[in-house]
Amino acid sequence: MKQKRDSAAFLAELEPLRHQLYGYGRRALNRADAVTDVLQEVVLTAWREYPRFVPGTNFRAWVFRIMVNTVFAFNKRGAREHTVADDVELLDVEAVLEHETEWAALLDAPDRLRELLDERLVHALDALGENERQCFLLCLIQGFSYKEVSAMLGLPLGTVMSHIHRARMKLRERLATLAVERRYVSEGSS
Repeated sequence: MKQKRDSAAFLAELEPLRHQLYGYGRRALNRADAVTDVLQEVVLTAWREYPRFVPGTNFRAWVFRIMVNTVFAFNKRGAREHTVADDVELLDVEAVLEHETEWAALLDAPDRLRELLDERLVHALDALGENERQCFLLCLIQGFSYKEVSAMLGLPLGTVMSHIHRARMKLRERLATLAVERRYVSEGSS
């Protein structure tokens, strides 16, 4: 059946991205407890739009564009309730989330990054402006090129570069004390 074949192809392309999507969601969302809902919406949206995906193009960038848009929408809504789209046809969402990809285990896993990082680093990332944080995370943490981030966010290339530069400067300023405390740098060298 065509639908089953498409589902298998979709899951095969989505599988390698699960950790990256989860990590990005944990760092980019204003509410860490919303990662599960946002990831579900990303999977559902990607599945719904999958027939439009052009084989041979960058699936990772395509899915991250969906993730970025979903995160922006969620963060913009703030405290309002974020609901998962329920208009998906012909796809068993439970099967997608629990398929061999082990989505359920991923979503239940503790956030190792936040466990390892000092609370001040988490606050420093959270204190960045929305565009600065998105550009910084996509480029420097997720490994997308400036050009890919520009296309994903619909921002001019120079603007992406400026956001990343400002994010670096703000993080450097906020984390100078932490670096001295942990002896990554000496007292007078920031």
